[in-house]
Amino acid sequence: MKAWLQELPLSAEQLQALAHDEDPCERLIEKNWCSAEEILRVESVYYQCPSLSLRRYQPDLNVVRLLTEQQARRVRAIPLFRVDDHLYLATSDPENLQAQDFVAQLTGLVVEPVVALASEIDEALTRFLLSSEQSNQTLNAITAAVKEDKGLQQKTEVLENREIPTVKLVDHLITQSIRLGSSDLHIEPFADKVLLRYRIDGHLREFAGPPRAIYEAIVSRIKISSGLDIAERRIPQDGRASILVDEKKYDLRVSVIPNLHGEGIVMRILNPHAVQMDLKSLGFEPELLKRYELILTRPHGVVLVTGPTGSGKSTTLYATLNKIMDLSKKIITLEDPVEYQLPNVTQIQVQPEIGYTFAQGLRAVLRHDPDVVLVGEIRDLESAQIAIRAALTGHQMFSTLHTNDAPQAITRLMDMGIPLYQLQAALNGVLAQRLVRKLCKSCRELAPPSQQMLQALGIASDEVPIFRAQGCKECNGSGYKGRVAVHELLDFSPALRRVPEAQAQEIPSIAAAEGSFFPIRDSLASKVAKGMTSVQEALNLLSLEG
Repeated sequence: MKAWLQELPLSAEQLQALAHDEDPCERLIEKNWCSAEEILRVESVYYQCPSLSLRRYQPDLNVVRLLTEQQARRVRAIPLFRVDDHLYLATSDPENLQAQDFVAQLTGLVVEPVVALASEIDEALTRFLLSSEQSNQTLNAITAAVKEDKGLQQKTEVLENREIPTVKLVDHLITQSIRLGSSDLHIEPFADKVLLRYRIDGHLREFAGPPRAIYEAIVSRIKISSGLDIAERRIPQDGRASILVDEKKYDLRVSVIPNLHGEGIVMRILNPHAVQMDLKSLGFEPELLKRYELILTRPHGVVLVTGPTGSGKSTTLYATLNKIMDLSKKIITLEDPVEYQLPNVTQIQVQPEIGYTFAQGLRAVLRHDPDVVLVGEIRDLESAQIAIRAALTGHQMFSTLHTNDAPQAITRLMDMGIPLYQLQAALNGVLAQRLVRKLCKSCRELAPPSQQMLQALGIASDEVPIFRAQGCKECNGSGYKGRVAVHELLDFSPALRRVPEAQAQEIPSIAAAEGSFFPIRDSLASKVAKGMTSVQEALNLLSLEG
């Protein structure tokens, strides 16, 4: 246990919970046991050195670049400024003399520690060392080494050696993507260039790409690490890989597809460290969460989560399973693919290419005496029928469906061939989910939009302060940083189970009238009112919905 924790106003139980944390600051803030300011104040007194919050601090960029990104992340510290021959270094562990000696030897300066939060150091390193300019410099340095090593580009059997320039280049592209918080990495060849883009907060952003001349070597490296056939260039291929970044393992889903100028590559980055297993942390409004948790108490029936690809459906379902987790229940999942491993849950990956589909897997699973079954997606009539029958025979079923909103799930299933009376007997609820960008807290500004825009969301302009995006270095000029989920919930109440088929289209209005339908507009209005997102972002989503 960190000795300075004893100086904080914590209970014995709280101290015990932090006993084995190497860096307890993040948990202290997450649990709301202490503020960041209080932690820094106590650490400053304990270590007898100054403290600093890096959230809005602008260091001397010339001093920051005394260390390369790799060196700075190795010691988890960032140079701030220098006075004569003294270098002031932000570090989360002022007692780490080995790291300070390393920096002193590199720079030839006397190191003066300044205590800062580890999470803020990581963010500052990304902010100041992963700019487009810095990225381009790093890429050029590695590319020069690749060009000097042309012989190795042909020897694919040695491309597993991480010291080879081609391997370093690919690792740099993936590592940069992860540190920027992107969900997908896109590399696409054209006649005279390679286009590199990262999907950050749902939007693609271009970064300097590698030279066209070495692109084939990059593709070979990625194929080898993903278990793909490097000789096959005519048909699409899918594979998986993993990489260790900042002592954390990330899984990669790799898709290679031929195009006019070569093979395009997309990598989906699966970050198990970012998966929230608590429903309360997923952005639910209190009343909606209360109703959703009430739905989960029903012993049998189907709960569907709808939304487009990348809207966080899997995360919500994992958090849902975590909520109802009980060793007295047998929980089995059928997924394609299994993205994250869950404790005490039997997880099965379907393989459609060999005929092992969701429907076939579901039949087998139901013979395995489960209490709860999660099916990755209802794709056809067969899997829908089996799921409905399983719910009617006493199982809790969870699955996803691709529809624009919650009520459309009923229409979609009826179009598949499921009669309304079966849906009314089996469905417990439908949760629709989308992701909207969060305003950057460092630069958002008060700027009430037009009355018409507010009325579109059902917000009175004089009730709450309304913020808009501006843009700063903290958010790389976008005005947004991170995303949060917004939800729509249709609770299949007793009244909805009695609606005749002729009035199926009126189910949303009937549900709204009796208070069992929570539209996504209300969730968006709540996020805007709390200053989490902008009116423009909310209206953009509603226009997509409409």
